[in-house]
Amino acid sequence: MSKIHFEREWLKELLPEGWAYDKPLLISGPGGSGKPLIGNFFAQEWLKKGGNVIFMTASTSIATHVKIMNQLGCNIEEHESKGKVFYIELEPEIEEVEEISEKAVKANYVKPEIWHYSLDLASRRLFTDIDLGTLVVSASLNLLFFSKTYGEKMYKKLKRIVKGEDTKYKYALTLNSDAFKEWAKDLEEEAFNLMVSGMTKDVKLTLKILKMDQVDYKREEVIVPLTEEIILEIKKEAESGRSNVIPAIRKL
Repeated sequence: MSKIHFEREWLKELLPEGWAYDKPLLISGPGGSGKPLIGNFFAQEWLKKGGNVIFMTASTSIATHVKIMNQLGCNIEEHESKGKVFYIELEPEIEEVEEISEKAVKANYVKPEIWHYSLDLASRRLFTDIDLGTLVVSASLNLLFFSKTYGEKMYKKLKRIVKGEDTKYKYALTLNSDAFKEWAKDLEEEAFNLMVSGMTKDVKLTLKILKMDQVDYKREEVIVPLTEEIILEIKKEAESGRSNVIPAIRKL
């Protein structure tokens, strides 16, 4: 069993035995409950241990993503310079993939075949002499379901991923439980590792583990130590991003 042990105290409290990362992690919760931030924490821990990370951004820009990672205490630019980080930005108005830079592309991964095509492209750009492998951190998966042509196909693809059938990459995925509720519930049921986030009235991010494969975990809900400023910033960016990208996805 392959495991990663965490350095942050609140993550050690939640997962004292670590995360058995051979099975994907699904972070679910209502809209605006800070799910991408949880994915970012896992990415930071992964980078600390020497692994690579591919960020698939959907409702937030790469610039905002970099800013948030730095606010969380991760010098993301240093990892970028070492060939440890790559970005895939969702762009539903292009056919396949377009270059942004050596460390980033735009990709229409609403299309199932472009999902893995873009991941494999990213993987070839990353530093290869590592033991831990590559973690894919993807947010706002429900956005892909708005496509009339590809929505159901992507749901079935993601279902195979959360069941652990894609062994090439490790995954930390986030899912809005408010949208496409039947599909969201099905993905939650199929996941080996499931966390649920929430937001209190006084803007505190909560997190609870519902199931975790092969390791013991804390059953009680915890408050994630984040400032209100960071939570509101990512929430505002995500809401703006969703309003821009959903109309384009609906046309596909």
